[in-house]
Amino acid sequence: MVGKTFWLILAVALCSSPLRAEQIKIAYSGVSAAGTPLWLAKEQGLFTKHGLEADLVAVRSAPLQVTALVSNEVQFVRGSVSSMLTAAAQGARLKILFSLFAERAAYDFLVSPSITQPRDLRGKKIGVQDFSGLLWTLTMLSLREMGLDPQKDNISIQAIGDSTVIAQALTTGIIDAAPLDKLQSLRLQGLGIKVLLDLNRIPFPSSPFMTAEAFIQKHPAVVENFIKALIEASTVMRARKEIGLAVLQKHIKTDRALAEVGYKNLLEELTPYTFITVKGLRTVQEIIALRDPKIAKYNVEDLLDQRILKKIVDSGYVEEIERRYKIRS
Repeated sequence: MVGKTFWLILAVALCSSPLRAEQIKIAYSGVSAAGTPLWLAKEQGLFTKHGLEADLVAVRSAPLQVTALVSNEVQFVRGSVSSMLTAAAQGARLKILFSLFAERAAYDFLVSPSITQPRDLRGKKIGVQDFSGLLWTLTMLSLREMGLDPQKDNISIQAIGDSTVIAQALTTGIIDAAPLDKLQSLRLQGLGIKVLLDLNRIPFPSSPFMTAEAFIQKHPAVVENFIKALIEASTVMRARKEIGLAVLQKHIKTDRALAEVGYKNLLEELTPYTFITVKGLRTVQEIIALRDPKIAKYNVEDLLDQRILKKIVDSGYVEEIERRYKIRS
């Protein structure tokens, strides 16, 4: 009888023991409001809930993100489409999974108070993070929209650091212009910086999540749980304002009033999920091809693998999680 009881207790203990969480590392490019769902998923235990033990790593250089992804030092990246597209065109087997934001560039092209029109940028300095990432792409896109050419118009594009460093450089006059997100834009406008161009109307993949093709093939369940955790993070953001606002304010390091406005702006762009489109990728491709014409021959559809996202959406998971958080009846 004692023996039977022992084995019964052991069986129950084994059945009730949680499965070993899968270890993953997620790289992100820097501190911006768009990182809030990722930070929230980590801090609210949503990755753990979906069977993942996630470490978040700030990797500010777009080329280093690619290297880390290809070498499996990180398994996922939230970062720049331009660097991933460039690497993929050169043979790297990378894939875009999805985004949590509407497919548009939620950025402003900001300029110092002395600049009043596009032609005033001639002979001026623009700050970016590096020469292949998001801010470089948005800079080139902005100049194209305004009919300017960096070489012909003697515009100096300088890699000086992440968005926080760039914002400081703009306010102190070290640079004359830069593309920055809406929250940074709002803060800097209070210091006299002006918006020369609103990039919001341009189709542009915003903060997509990416991984290596080999990782999808070997670990499809991990990819599925990763996407589900972030969809739930988006739901929490939309359903529980105080939680989302606290995470945003913690990482952006701003006062409550500005965080409130930033949170409101973030919700205007945040979606339950977004399928990245070929149209948006081609916008990026056109800009990169200005520097490397060979990129124009790459089939951007090869960069997309959104089958797992489609499976999740088709399963009814999004509706289920939104009902759980009472944002869907």
